Amino acid sequence: MILQRKAVGLTGWHLVGQADMLDALSFLSEQGWRGAISFDTATSQWRIELNADSPTRQVVAGTGDWLVLDMGLRKLSDAECTENYDEVAGS
Repeated sequence: MILQRKAVGLTGWHLVGQADMLDALSFLSEQGWRGAISFDTATSQWRIELNADSPTRQVVAGTGDWLVLDMGLRKLSDAECTENYDEVAGS
């Protein structure tokens, strides 16, 4: 048997820059996540580190990654997001 997932609306952020990370951190803080945004001088990229009081609920993402709330917070590369999710027009 093959099952197809039903279409559901998910919250996500394409982390193109610091402003996107601030948006994600603001929303996720209300959901119980704590985090910080920093600039990695070695890679010249912004990164966000998030934690929700559990080693399994720790996420580190950088510029270009996606954060998606899909049965937990998931970090995806741009390619993984394109392969698995469609962006809803007007969102």
